[in-house]
Amino acid sequence: MKYVCLFLFLSVFSFVKAQTTKVLLDSALVKKEQLKFLEGIKLCEEVIAIDSTLSDAYFYKAGFHTALIQRKNAREDYANYKAAIQSYNKVIQLNPKHAQAFFFRGGAHDAMGFLDEALIDYMDAITLNEKQSEVYNSMGVCYAKKGKIMLALSHFEKAIEIDTTYAKAYSNLGNVYDMKRDEVNACKNWKKAITLGYLGSQRRYQSKCKQQ
Repeated sequence: MKYVCLFLFLSVFSFVKAQTTKVLLDSALVKKEQLKFLEGIKLCEEVIAIDSTLSDAYFYKAGFHTALIQRKNAREDYANYKAAIQSYNKVIQLNPKHAQAFFFRGGAHDAMGFLDEALIDYMDAITLNEKQSEVYNSMGVCYAKKGKIMLALSHFEKAIEIDTTYAKAYSNLGNVYDMKRDEVNACKNWKKAITLGYLGSQRRYQSKCKQQ
């Protein structure tokens, strides 16, 4: 009887813990939508204090820290960058095949301008799941920043091959063609991006493609 009671107690405790962490993580997602990143970090830390094995808590926390990298205060940016990397490392430690953790860790590197480190993580994400159009797009952006135009172009094209409706990749592809002084293809891809609903290309298209 004693063991039955203990089992029931542990079961109820585990259920309550799971419910509590779920509520906290759901609240953290709300904070993300509200752009209240510091509040989101605190909620994730509460979850980790309850259950330090929940990878989602570290994943969300890392995302909040990355979002706080604003390129306005170098000291604060670097502190948020280090905190983000630490949390992404924990996610990968808990789940070595978490492709999104590699992708977003790459994004944290990219946000700080550490392009080579970003590309390594993006490649690891692709190794785990090669059908990720967003990763190829991000790799293309890195290569464009490094001045490797042809590599950038091929990665944007790969992103579009995987997802033919990926508007941002068309926009970036247009930007690369613009860097190559290929106005026809630049305008063609900007127009496609706009047609798919991405308005980030609209100003360039309107100023450079009046006759297209």
